[in-house]
Formats: sequence, structure tokens, C-alpha cells
Amino acid sequence: MGKYNFFESVREQWTELPVPTADVSRKSLVVVGANIGLGNEAAVHLAQLRPKSLLITTRDKVKCEQAKADIETRSSMTGIESWPLELTSFDSVRSFVNNFEAKGCRLDALIANAGVATWNYAKTSDGYETTLQVNYLSTALLSILMLPHLIKSGTPESASRLVIVSSGLHYLAHTLNGADKWDNIIEKLNDRAYCTSSVMGDRYKLSKPSYTVLEVLFVRELSSRLPTPTMVAVSTVDPGFCHSGLTRNAGLLLKLGFTIQKYLLARSTEMGSRTLVYPAIEPGERERHGHYLSSCKVVEESDYALSAEGKEVSKRLW
Repeated sequence: MGKYNFFESVREQWTELPVPTADVSRKSLVVVGANIGLGNEAAVHLAQLRPKSLLITTRDKVKCEQAKADIETRSSMTGIESWPLELTSFDSVRSFVNNFEAKGCRLDALIANAGVATWNYAKTSDGYETTLQVNYLSTALLSILMLPHLIKSGTPESASRLVIVSSGLHYLAHTLNGADKWDNIIEKLNDRAYCTSSVMGDRYKLSKPSYTVLEVLFVRELSSRLPTPTMVAVSTVDPGFCHSGLTRNAGLLLKLGFTIQKYLLARSTEMGSRTLVYPAIEPGERERHGHYLSSCKVVEESDYALSAEGKEVSKRLW
């Protein structure tokens, strides 16, 4: 195994993480999935720092208004923008980006946080298994479509930031083994016959909530295609095992098991949110570019991601 692994990330659960305090008074920031959990706490933290503008997203207009009111109350910041963004719909992603462009919005940092955890096979209206679309395909689409706005705001002195939330559980994901031999990786992951109950259970490790080897591979490929010096610093982060709403769709017994584990091991939601905020605003962004972060520092990716097969799968997924 590599120098850094899942068990190393577990040992760091009780590490006191730095509180991000960078000056964001001239920055325009976007946090995806800000109504609950880590995204909500990250948005509150950013709002307390008084950015030039803060745009948050949730799945629908009702949640948007609720999240806006909650974050403004807790941070005492006013004028927060709140827009719906439904990641089960590619049209919703495109509509969000089109609206962003039409309004002439600026973007200095995007925290792509939203995700779902599901143990049942269900397809979106676009025809993809829900977890696969929300946690990987739509997140990748959003990142690529927002890239021109990030490039526009970046400078040689200070790159803009794209932060994609992943997880230390990507060290344990094994479902992609042999994927370099599959005819079509996305079609295979989307196939109902492939998505047996055991595989759907492993989607918790494979796909984004608690985030994914797919995200790690995406960030590696995207960052490798940006010029040097990059105007956009791209990174993927592991927030650690945190109190959050991630397991809200789990069954009763599974949810009970997670509740016990969280009581014994989990970081607070606020502590975990620092891992999202830190790479989005703190200096040193180019040293983090293209890398995977755990406990706010660059660490080694999983053995699979670093293997010859992982690199081949990474290129094919791109």
C-alpha cells in the first residue's frame, strides 16, 4: 500500500483543523448543496468572512429560501443569492450555468459539494443511475461548464479555485477493478444487472457520498489539461467522517449503525466543513492543484488511483 491510506485518514479524525480566515472581501463564491450538512456549514463560515458575493444552491426553490434565511441568520450577512440546482437533471445544470452567465456573475471559487447516498437502484429522467449522475456525471458537467468563469477570474498571482468533495473511503473502493477491460465504463456502472445489492452498498465507497474514486480521477484528468501556471487551481478534498445528513436515505438498521459510529468517531459538521473552505480561499492554491487533500493537507491518492489500471481508467472516463 502507499504511504497514505484509509487508516491514516481515520487516525487524523481528532486532528484540530485550521480555521480558514483569508480575506475574501473581493471574492465571489459559490457553494453547491448548502441547505444541510457540510455545505451548509461551509456556506456559514464563508458568509461570516463577508465575501463580495455568496451564491448557494439547493435542489428546489423552497429549500433555497430556507437555506438563505438560515445562513443569513447564523452569519449576519445579508444579500446572499440562493438558486435551485437539481443534479439529477443535466438540463438543470445547464440552466443554472446559463443563468449565471446571463446575469454576468463572477466566480472566484466553486465548492462542488452536493451528493446523495442510496442503496437502491433508480434512474434519473436522463436515464442514469441516480448516484452515478448526481455524484459524478452532473458534478463533472457543472465543473466543466463553470470552468470559463473560473478561468476569467484567475490571475498569475492568484488562481481561482474549484473544490470537489470526495472521501477517504475512495481508498477502499474496489468496484472498478478490471474496469480497464470494460467496453464502456459508464454504461457498465449504469447497468441494472451490474448494480447488485452488494455493488449498491459499495457505491457508498465508489460514488460521491462519501465521495469517490471517480471524483479523484476526474480532478487528476482535468488539472492535467489546464495550462501552467494555471488560472484555476483544482483539488479534491476528504472532509473525514463527519456528522452530516449523508445517510438520511439509509434503512433503519443501517442508519442506527451510522449513528453509533458517528457518536464514537465523527468530526463535528463545522470541523469537517473547514476542509471544504480551506482550499477554496487560503493561499498556496497552486501547490494543491491537481491533488487530493485530507485534513487540509495534500496526501497520496489510493493505490488503485495511482496504479497503471487506475491511470488507464482515469483517461477512459475522461
